[in-house]
Amino acid sequence: MPKVQAGKTFRLWCAASSSGEEPYTLAMTLADGLSSTPWEIVASDISTRVLEKARSGHYDMERAHNIPQPLLSKYCLKGTGSQEGTFMIERSLRSRMQFMQINLNTALPKLGEFDVIFLRNVMIYFDTDTKRQVVARMLPLLKPDGYFIVSHSESLNGITDVLKLVSPSIYRKP
Repeated sequence: MPKVQAGKTFRLWCAASSSGEEPYTLAMTLADGLSSTPWEIVASDISTRVLEKARSGHYDMERAHNIPQPLLSKYCLKGTGSQEGTFMIERSLRSRMQFMQINLNTALPKLGEFDVIFLRNVMIYFDTDTKRQVVARMLPLLKPDGYFIVSHSESLNGITDVLKLVSPSIYRKP
């Protein structure tokens, strides 16, 4: 985990957020682990359709199987009546999320710097040159000592030599 500086907002970018389950689970983890430290999450995807789903924070209960039970109980509301079989992410977490449509294959908007960038399960769709270009566009947004995380089925080997491998799928910017 990167060092959290007193008085600074811990920033995380989930760059391929799809319908929002990953960034919301990260939000639950940050809310639980950072207590009084301010934090924010930017969650992006190329699809406006999945981003609308993510903004709603409303899911079928079967989507909750990967959320640890204590977090699910603390940060989610269980649907009743006509909403039975669903759950909704608590408003306090939804309000701290910024969902944005971003195409990683074009110039990135001015997003500021991040302590952690998650780019999971998207590099598998790109050829090597495209992977290099995407990572090169994202690296200026990662703070020194920040972490860049890909999925376990992905690697940045041969893509960039700027990041140092910490453990499988986890890289750090020196």
